[in-house]
Amino acid sequence: MALSLTLILATVLTACTPSSQAVGDTWHPSTVDHDGVDRSDIMVALVGSPSKPTDAGANEEDGRILASLKGQRMDGYYSQAASFGDQQAGVEDAVNREVDLILVHAPAQGDWTPSLAKARKAGIPVAVIPERGAAWEDGPDGIYYAATLSMDRGTGKGTPVLLADALQNIIDDGPHTRTIRVTLGQAGE
Repeated sequence: MALSLTLILATVLTACTPSSQAVGDTWHPSTVDHDGVDRSDIMVALVGSPSKPTDAGANEEDGRILASLKGQRMDGYYSQAASFGDQQAGVEDAVNREVDLILVHAPAQGDWTPSLAKARKAGIPVAVIPERGAAWEDGPDGIYYAATLSMDRGTGKGTPVLLADALQNIIDDGPHTRTIRVTLGQAGE
């Protein structure tokens, strides 16, 4: 009996994971619109950039990201990281907390597949904000993260999207590009 229940649950839970796309990046033109999660009910895990507490620049940007989320009525918690291993532990902690989205800031070099695969299996979308000027590679399948976010520094074309709006769209599996230019302030700032 217990084995049957386990097999049924395993089948149901794996059905939530898209087969060839990242969680949060499966929208297509025939997708039926739905009312997504209320913004005030969303919990975002910010896995901080690998830095020491004395690295003011990196920690300040992590703080600005959290303040932006709070200012846009989205809850978030911060997982400070001093290394690649700390960042991976932060992702795994977020999976255990069953957050709505994992946001990795300045991912360190290393094999992200094990920790991001856990997020994927749990049905949690992952977005990445690479360090300025750094490239982020998802791997050959492109199935572990929903989008790369680039912080607007006033150099791009068009109007950037508010960070919280971009994350809400990813969580709701709305249409978006794989690279999204975002701003922490008011739209257009």
